[in-house]
Amino acid sequence: MRLMYLNTVKAYFRLGRIHSAVLTGLAPVVTAAATGASLSIFHYVELFLIGLLFHIFLFVYNELRDINIDKISKDLKDKPLVDGSITLKNAKIVVFSSVALIFILTFVFFFEQALILIAIALVALVFGGLYDSLGKRFPHADYFVALMLFFVALYGGFSVSTDIPLFAYVIALLALFQMLINNIIAGLKDVDHDYLAGGLSTPLRLGVQVKSGLFFISKRFMAYVALLKTVHISLMFLPFMMGWMPYEDWQLYMVVLLVFVAVFFMVRFLTMKVFERKKLMRAIGLHEMFAFMVIPFLLLGFIGYVAMFILVVLPVVWLGVFLVIIYGKLMPVI
Repeated sequence: MRLMYLNTVKAYFRLGRIHSAVLTGLAPVVTAAATGASLSIFHYVELFLIGLLFHIFLFVYNELRDINIDKISKDLKDKPLVDGSITLKNAKIVVFSSVALIFILTFVFFFEQALILIAIALVALVFGGLYDSLGKRFPHADYFVALMLFFVALYGGFSVSTDIPLFAYVIALLALFQMLINNIIAGLKDVDHDYLAGGLSTPLRLGVQVKSGLFFISKRFMAYVALLKTVHISLMFLPFMMGWMPYEDWQLYMVVLLVFVAVFFMVRFLTMKVFERKKLMRAIGLHEMFAFMVIPFLLLGFIGYVAMFILVVLPVVWLGVFLVIIYGKLMPVI
């Protein structure tokens, strides 16, 4: 009985992709911190919980919408909705429950700002729903999910005040571009089977192909990703140039180093010649992690060294712990 219960919990963790939920959970947290206001730890924990609920909504609804495509891939046969460990009915309950809890907890935690936060949450949910519904068919639907994360991040800023500084908007834009780039490059791992079900992700639309195990990444795709990454990097350095936050020279050097490492892993997966899903996912994941680490160093002057250390370490620890709990290893094929 205990083993059955644990397997059920793991199945729901897999369904909601809890292992990757930490960055979505932190999106409203870092934007709230960027306001420069003195906030209690409870305020940040409440925002993190609501961010997790947005993540669960997005990915469980995505699993529901993509089930027919996922059934085609031999690599995805162990997904909870594909193998039947979770029913479609229960998955729908999870989606509706996550949305309901977002609204309820908004009133419970942030009553004074509830009306504007509900409006922001609704916009975020609409963009997330559009991505899940149209992501495989609508050209460049990656912008829908990126806009969802942008509004999830703004939720954190507006939980503090209706008049947030430009720096907070830049942090929200960093969240947008990180999600946009990550979602586009994450499509690379599915190019071997998406087309079989008629899916047209951004990599497929821009000519990325897998033929006889060989990986062909088009120049159009490389140029598009390079353009977006250039904008993303420019936003990282904008607060330094505009003087929007207190900083010391070493923080700037750390951001330069983190950007270099993130770009290194981006170049690594963009130049792969053989399609190996596991290696591809590892490089994509490392790019995402190092790109996010820039934000804690931007916020240091507002949050202090302890909070910065937590923001740097938490995503790594969260990912590792939940991958081991759910899949029994650090680099599963998911």
